[in-house]
Amino acid sequence: MTQVIACSTREGIVLATDSVATRFDPPGDTRHFKLKKLLRLNSHAAMVSAGAGIGVEMGNAFQRFVQDRKVDGIEEILRFAFPLLTDEYGKYLKEKRTPSSCYREETENAHEEAFPLTGIYIILAGCSFKDRLQPYRLHLLGNDEEGEPIRIYPTTPILVIPRSLSMERRLAAQREGGASLDQLLSLSESFLKKRSEDEEVGPPFHFATITSGGFKEVMKKEGER
Repeated sequence: MTQVIACSTREGIVLATDSVATRFDPPGDTRHFKLKKLLRLNSHAAMVSAGAGIGVEMGNAFQRFVQDRKVDGIEEILRFAFPLLTDEYGKYLKEKRTPSSCYREETENAHEEAFPLTGIYIILAGCSFKDRLQPYRLHLLGNDEEGEPIRIYPTTPILVIPRSLSMERRLAAQREGGASLDQLLSLSESFLKKRSEDEEVGPPFHFATITSGGFKEVMKKEGER
């Protein structure tokens, strides 16, 4: 199970995620392993993937594209992301690997009932150099079921995947109360630790901020299981 948190404020953006991915071996056995899902795209942008494991590979391909082409600004990143991710997903469907050679992640819905997640969710987070009033942007691309077209979802300043209404309310309250990025990071860390009581969510946890000063990974200490 992936757990992803993204929150945009006037001060910047907070990103947080766990590192557990799930592989289903040929006999049907479940195996968990560590995977970094938070990727730096450029000096002022990053991305996080959740859902089916192919999303991480698509994210890696997009990271290479952005860095090779020196794409700048969240508007340009979004403009290139949609066609590239659509193309990468089309290749995956065309050359779909057998269950023994691929992995998928699982998630749970807002009612805490676990179910396999075949969709892909990719959060793009970054700074606009054109909009001084709302420079910090979040965008969500993906689909809800395998085989569906990649689309751009409507977004809010708070994204929690899989959804947790209680966490969304807590983030909203802190955000509206003028909480600092450090306070939002602390709240995200506490939430990830609580979620890690489930063996399919766990450390190492990855945290980052995006501000006018750029993308910065935040190191926090947590016990490995």
